[in-house]
Amino acid sequence: MPRLIPRLLRSLEHARSLPRKPPRRTAPQRRKKDPPITRVFTRPEEVGIAPTGRRQSILLDRKAVRLIYRHARYEREKAPAPQISVSKTQWAAKQRRGRAPLGVIPKEMTREERQFFANPYLRMLGSPLRKCLVSEYLLPRDLLIGMTPMLLPNERGKTAFLPAGISNPRDQTGGKMRYILCWKSVVEHLKQTGIFKRWRTSSASEISMHALIVQQIGHELRMRVLLELDILEQRLRRVQQPSSPPLLRWLTRGEWNAIKTNGMVPFDNAIAVLVVPPLNKDLNSKNRPKPHDSSEPPEDLLDPSPSRPQSLPLSVLYPTTAKEDFCKVDVLDLLPPARVPIYNGVPLFPSRKQRAALRAALGRVLTAEHFAKRGLGQRSLRATEDSDQSDLSGQVVKGDQKASHAVLVCSDERTIFRGDTVPLAIALWRLRMWEASEDDKDAMINWTMPESRTP
Repeated sequence: MPRLIPRLLRSLEHARSLPRKPPRRTAPQRRKKDPPITRVFTRPEEVGIAPTGRRQSILLDRKAVRLIYRHARYEREKAPAPQISVSKTQWAAKQRRGRAPLGVIPKEMTREERQFFANPYLRMLGSPLRKCLVSEYLLPRDLLIGMTPMLLPNERGKTAFLPAGISNPRDQTGGKMRYILCWKSVVEHLKQTGIFKRWRTSSASEISMHALIVQQIGHELRMRVLLELDILEQRLRRVQQPSSPPLLRWLTRGEWNAIKTNGMVPFDNAIAVLVVPPLNKDLNSKNRPKPHDSSEPPEDLLDPSPSRPQSLPLSVLYPTTAKEDFCKVDVLDLLPPARVPIYNGVPLFPSRKQRAALRAALGRVLTAEHFAKRGLGQRSLRATEDSDQSDLSGQVVKGDQKASHAVLVCSDERTIFRGDTVPLAIALWRLRMWEASEDDKDAMINWTMPESRTP
């Protein structure tokens, strides 16, 4: 150590006596990236597997065995879902924009697949399965309501358990969600028992449900019906096919009276009948209520004043086949007759302002349907889009040929090309489930509370 320190001191003094050189300012050299390694799978040549001309088993043919054994290696793991109609030009444009996989064209639906796709009940049953938070049953997602905790903006550390993605699927949050049965009594039971408090987030110390949660969910379900009508109107404005059957149309008075008299809906492609009579004028202002389609609930919906009981049911189910015709069916092909829900607009939309918005939305869709069937331009459609006429044919009709207040909603393998009315039928059915009473067995799902886990 005594010898090392003097040598270090002499080295430091020598370094200080040398002239100082400016530092070199050179750009750092970027390391060249290695070229990506891509594995190119070349499909082997097709090998005939027919038994003609073979002297030995196909299992002894190495080329054939390789093709059979590694067949999945050369196939796509997931093919695009079949579509109603496939346009190669539009699909190529999606591929150029990066919205579709390259080198793949989806298949077109067959007639049987279009029949399944046009059925609202099969569409609901085909939705992904989710577990109900209350009953712990696995049910299709379209029969449930998604709820998630959301942080309150003004109160720090508090979270509200609110519905998400009901009025508009784009409003659905990206976090975890809990699902409950789409029934008013289940939400009230959830609020009273406080089962939702078990599911807390790490950033929240308290989670609660506000007092008007039932009214909020009912309002969002009705807003979803209005949204589906607006989407259907925009679709009918773009697609004009006069030769295809209508999606929505007014029933004549004769047809509506026959349905009420016979107790059946004699239309094979009917999926719903919506009865919305025009609103009467207010006794004080002498004006009809203005349509209310805002996300904020109307005032009369939150009015605590008791209203008179409704004499009409919210909905009834009518068969599409008479009992006499159903008895003549072969026993081997015996299936329960299809039933069509008939919705009464007054109990379905108790708010007068929301019912006015429903009537206006139906008028716009039927106006677009009228001009799309006749192949007229957009000018004529805009000229009459604000009108609320039940008959736009331009011909004088009398008696039972006049239009009634009932709207027929249709869906089959032919109408699906022009527009999809299944989301509208699903939105109406969800609202029917929500407003159903405990005595309505047709609209309910038998659910029970799970047994207590505590001894």
